[in-house]
Amino acid sequence: MNLIADPYPIYETWREQQPIWWSDGHLKGWILSRYDDVRVILKDAQNFSSESMGEGETQAMRLPLLTDDPPRHTQLRAIVNKAFTSRTLKQMEVEVAQLTVELLDAMGGKTSVDISAEFTSPLPVSVIARMMDIPPGRKDDFKRWSDALTGTSEATDLAERMPHIMEMADYFQSLIPRRREHPGEDLISKVVHAQVEGQTLTDQDIVGFCMLLLIAGNETTTNLLSNLLNYLAGQPRMWTELRENPDKIDAAIEEILRFDGPVHWVNRKATRDVEFHGQTVKAGEAVYAFLGSANRDPRHYESPDLFRLDRGRSDHHTFGHGIHFCIGAPLARLEARYAMEELLKRYQSISHTPDANNERTHSTMLRGFHHLWLDLEPA
Repeated sequence: MNLIADPYPIYETWREQQPIWWSDGHLKGWILSRYDDVRVILKDAQNFSSESMGEGETQAMRLPLLTDDPPRHTQLRAIVNKAFTSRTLKQMEVEVAQLTVELLDAMGGKTSVDISAEFTSPLPVSVIARMMDIPPGRKDDFKRWSDALTGTSEATDLAERMPHIMEMADYFQSLIPRRREHPGEDLISKVVHAQVEGQTLTDQDIVGFCMLLLIAGNETTTNLLSNLLNYLAGQPRMWTELRENPDKIDAAIEEILRFDGPVHWVNRKATRDVEFHGQTVKAGEAVYAFLGSANRDPRHYESPDLFRLDRGRSDHHTFGHGIHFCIGAPLARLEARYAMEELLKRYQSISHTPDANNERTHSTMLRGFHHLWLDLEPA
């Protein structure tokens, strides 16, 4: 048993026996796993700084917003808010529906598929590529770059990942001059021409924003969908229930975000001495808020290890909380809903392909699948 294969029994032990403990392993810092503790960390940007999210990384990997505190975070967030308006998402609905149909049509006739490789991964990559006005032919590069930046591929060593990250940075850098001269309605043009206190962003910040948008519009949805399909493949009655009651799709999406979410931890740095459960966290020390554990805390959720469609609440921590709430959350929910509606229409049932070579993402932070084989029974 490990944090990648099945982290939930480990999380339970932490919550019950050591709600705060110091890790000397890959994550050097204090681990907090209970719902209330995680929420305190996420909502208190003054005492828990986000700058540590970029520490130990090269400048090429420091992403705006994720690694910024107020007031700079507030200024940069305003730029993204303009790019991800409800009007923009409304306009994207037609494209999301069209891309969903195209990808599933391409799978037509197959009764066994690697759903991650053929659908849950290419769908969000294609959507964000359109929003950034980048040729669809680069979508394979997008996925490779995104995996390198997040460390979810087999090449977890930074030295192996860095050439891909630099290739991504160089590509986005090459787009800036043209978007300056010929701006469009795409996300990159909006970032290139955005101003903070009367000044446009530096090229370095623009490149960082592009990398952030790629991740925000890609990783979350990919993993959300693959985790949901993985769960439903073992629950034929629930698949039937969703086919008969498509109005419950949104509830299923919210529940998988809580039950087996795509993001499992974020880190912060204490800016002053704070205390949890009698343990002092000193100023300057790292804290890791385990969202995936908080989402299964029985102090907050009734029967947290059960997947239920009747919870009627979406106060999970998967998209964060407070000023760093995920900018891609509305887009992820939109894509997941269209994807599930179309899948449920087309397939009578889904199940795990026996003896398939499934592969989880190689990360304790981002949870999903690189490869997930499913048998499909057409409706």
